[in-house]
Amino acid sequence: MAMVIIWVRLRDYKLIFFVFLTIGLGYGLYQFLKRVVERPRPEIVDQLATFSFPSGHATHGILFLLTLAFVFSKLVQSKKASQIAWVAAIIIFMLIGLSRITEGRHFASDVLAGWSLGYTWFTLCSGWYKISIRDNHRMHHTDQ
Repeated sequence: MAMVIIWVRLRDYKLIFFVFLTIGLGYGLYQFLKRVVERPRPEIVDQLATFSFPSGHATHGILFLLTLAFVFSKLVQSKKASQIAWVAAIIIFMLIGLSRITEGRHFASDVLAGWSLGYTWFTLCSGWYKISIRDNHRMHHTDQ
């Protein structure tokens, strides 16, 4: 949905690719790590059958919410609205991760690893986006 909004409102194909990189490839990274580590989940009644490390909810939560805040910041002019989006994203992804621990679905280290993986991947992708935009502006200025 975010990619459609970006296409309609901004026509920023690099931002569309950024969303694909953060959320799409971020999912692949998380799945790869889960299969490499194969850490069992905490033992509780009715536990899920998948592996525990890293927490997928924590990884996807941080990637999805920070990506939405990043895109929202590009769509709005208001600095205050942008700041509210970032704060809301941080609060929500933290609550998602903490809920995984309190429900007994993950160890705290699983959630911390998910947040770390998600934040690191988001930072790398947003860095790529900012560099590509800066380089694009330089190319247009040297062409004139």
